[in-house]
Amino acid sequence: MKMKIRFDFRVVMLGAVLLMGANAFGLGSDYSTNNVAQLASWPKGVAELVNSTNRVHGFFVNENDLFFFQGGTNELNLFLQAYSRIEGIERHELVLHEGVGDAKSPWEKDPRVCDWSISGYPKSWAKIHELSAQGTNSVETLRAASKVTGYILTVNFWTGGKIAFDQIKIPENVKVVSDGKTQ
Repeated sequence: MKMKIRFDFRVVMLGAVLLMGANAFGLGSDYSTNNVAQLASWPKGVAELVNSTNRVHGFFVNENDLFFFQGGTNELNLFLQAYSRIEGIERHELVLHEGVGDAKSPWEKDPRVCDWSISGYPKSWAKIHELSAQGTNSVETLRAASKVTGYILTVNFWTGGKIAFDQIKIPENVKVVSDGKTQ
């Protein structure tokens, strides 16, 4: 009698996470072009948003995607309008930061200046990371967390750049957040 052994990459990866801990390893790389394909985990419309011609940099680390942009008030207003129409995300937020934005990957030494960025990741990834950080690493708990649906997609804006905040047209469904407080 022959036994069939089934290889499941997800089980192997989950085992690696359990053995190594949440911060032990990661996969990351720069996005090399402004023609990033729609990823399966992204809500519809994200690829069109991040493939803007004024994107100055983009990279991913594990399931986290970050893209950085330069532009004027008009470009940011158009970007925010497109962002506000994306469905399937937790909430639409514009997070304000003091100073000027740095567009760089964690492994780069020299940043480029940016005016705004967008970051996104699946809610399941956030839940798994949260549980691992708490030391809750049972297979059943992590398996349940991996089935959490939804996506987090946030726009970040630096107030010290060339775009005046009072010139930004913030769509009605986009909440402005500064220092962790809704404006």
